[in-house]
Amino acid sequence: MKASATAEHCKGCRGFTILEVLVSLTLVAMVMAGAYLLITQTAQLSRAARDKYVAVTLCKNRLERARNFDYADLHLLDEPGLVVNDNGAPYPRGMFRRITLVNTNYVPPVVSTNYAGGLTEVTVTVQIRNKRTGIFSVAVQETLSTLFTEYLD
Repeated sequence: MKASATAEHCKGCRGFTILEVLVSLTLVAMVMAGAYLLITQTAQLSRAARDKYVAVTLCKNRLERARNFDYADLHLLDEPGLVVNDNGAPYPRGMFRRITLVNTNYVPPVVSTNYAGGLTEVTVTVQIRNKRTGIFSVAVQETLSTLFTEYLD
């Protein structure tokens, strides 16, 4: 008699079945997984954009330093590949590798017959270290270049 009384008592009760709870939990889990993927991809893109910005800034700073050199001393800026930190200071575990090439015999692509020379090209390339592999890649780099000439007094 007790079992039938409980069954009659619960006929008016409203509640969720186990199937409804499982379906709702599955939907919530899918939404949370999608949000997590969106947040992680956004963070990854933000870090990549920051690294590109820092690389361009390092290039610009190096070219600005070249502008403060005497024309005859520009060749001293030549560096094969120095690993630097975000500020351009040498740091063996830095995220960037700066390569500065100084071409003192630059010849423009279109040369007139009156070209007498005297141009120096300074090219700065900053490669970004892959955070997973720790390797610098040619595919992820920024390059800036400018020309210098000697002023005659």
